Amino acid sequence: MITVKEAKELLFSKVKPSEPVRTSIAEAYGNILAEDIFAPIDLPIFDASSVDGYAITYHLPLTTYHFQVIGEIKAGDNAHFDLKPGQAVRIFTGAMVPVSSKEVVMQEQVERKDDSFIFNDLYKQGNYIRKQGSQLKKGELVLQKGTFLHPGAIGFLASMGISELSIYPKPEVSFIVTGNEIIKPGIPLAPGQIYESNSFALLAALKQMRINPIHMLNAMDTREDLDKQLQTAIHDSDVILLTGGISVGEYDLVYNALKDAGAETLFYKVAQRPGKPLWVGSLDNKWIFALPGNPAAVMACYYEYVYPAIRMMSGFSDPELKKMRMKLLREIKDSDQRAAFIRAKINDNGVMPEDKQDSGMMISFAGGDALIYIPKDVTYVAKEEMVEVHLLPFL
Repeated sequence: MITVKEAKELLFSKVKPSEPVRTSIAEAYGNILAEDIFAPIDLPIFDASSVDGYAITYHLPLTTYHFQVIGEIKAGDNAHFDLKPGQAVRIFTGAMVPVSSKEVVMQEQVERKDDSFIFNDLYKQGNYIRKQGSQLKKGELVLQKGTFLHPGAIGFLASMGISELSIYPKPEVSFIVTGNEIIKPGIPLAPGQIYESNSFALLAALKQMRINPIHMLNAMDTREDLDKQLQTAIHDSDVILLTGGISVGEYDLVYNALKDAGAETLFYKVAQRPGKPLWVGSLDNKWIFALPGNPAAVMACYYEYVYPAIRMMSGFSDPELKKMRMKLLREIKDSDQRAAFIRAKINDNGVMPEDKQDSGMMISFAGGDALIYIPKDVTYVAKEEMVEVHLLPFL
């Protein structure tokens, strides 16, 4: 049985970013940039007024100096005026400043009368011209490969006239939920049945990553049905998730189904709780994660292994959950020799382990926002000790 550290090192050494694709900037949000971006133009591309006011030819330190207003320039107009001394044009924010203008005066600093104005007592010389290239120069490296494309980055690219770019695409994902005993919420339960929650939790987690699964399949506890669903998922997906059927019971069919399909095992069974019967492998350059069936184990394995693997395929250089050292607010006792992912809640004073840590109990995930990682062979952690906390990406 492999350790958590060994399992992660092995997995993360094998997973590689997807091949880059071209996309429009309208569709690029949430992805990782797969190329360096160099400025195709100066920004601003011309001298522009940063205020509503008047463009003048030069400045004299006289508050009574008169200027004749000979025209107007709105944003988008061609600044064709050749201003002479004593002349000015009305100008608006973002408009092109005439080449002959040396200064823009704020409208609040002048007293306008008919087609002329004088400076009022508020006048002071200011820097109200955004000079061409003051933000960046043409040819300058402005965004590096590996940059996360958040709204500010998207807007910045658009401001340079860039309409498409190269990104690392997110993988196509499908999942298969196994078991005869599970039914969908909304249907009355028969004796021996339980409501199926794993598909809903995985769907929400994937949507949070801006991934819409290709297939959301259910397989009964027969090899015929499991093989059929597995072939469908493998054919259409880059990543396949299975829940349940990976342990050693008579109706745990997933391991042999994967083996017979030709999948190569990377590792099987991890010294951890929850989620010991975790299988990870590949087939035809597609990654397969056979997760346990218990809901809390599914989500712990998802966040600790599947989530970072998908982020690595998507080009992230920091794929794992964010980690912090925090003060433990209640002691942890455990005679189990495996590493533990303890569902927990963070507050201003530290991190509090949730009650009801059984692998079948999702209530501790519903109320928590973090996992406390307790290394293998650690059976006791005292209150107020510092522990490693993995932050769940709920927002």
